[in-house]
Parts: sequence; C-alpha cells; structure tokens
Amino acid sequence: MVEGRRSGSAVVMADSITFLAKDDEGQRILDELEQQTDLRAEAGDEGDTRVYPLEDEEHRIEIVQTLTDIDPEWSEHLALQMPA
Repeated sequence: MVEGRRSGSAVVMADSITFLAKDDEGQRILDELEQQTDLRAEAGDEGDTRVYPLEDEEHRIEIVQTLTDIDPEWSEHLALQMPA
C-alpha cells in the first residue's frame, strides 16, 4: 500500500498535459513537437499555453522524451502546468 492512500483507492491520471511557452524558443519547441508527433494542441487560457490530450501515462513519457530530443534544455523555455 502506498503511504497516505487507503487500500483500494484509485489514482486518477490527468487526460491532458499543459505547457506554457516562456519565450519564442518555447514556441519553436512546441511547434517542433507537433510536427514530430502529429499532436494538435487545444487552445489554452493564455496565448502561450498549449493543452495536449493524453492517451495514458506512457504517452506522457513519450512527449517528455520527444521534447528532450528536440532540445535538452526544453524546461528552460517551457513550463509544465498542473491540470485543473
């Protein structure tokens, strides 16, 4: 049993991942992500925010790995926002 969880309680995974581009380089990285993966962002609350649907946890890992392949310093240019 995971500490702080009752036996039998489910963990709910978010169905989307949200990135906020901090600068023009962040926009470029997200553009490249979309080209390489065929992901299409939903409009976020702010102009620099992009929301991508997730299929499962493995899909989230693939997105992060692709970002790292595009630019190992991607986290300097993008902020990962928590789902609402």
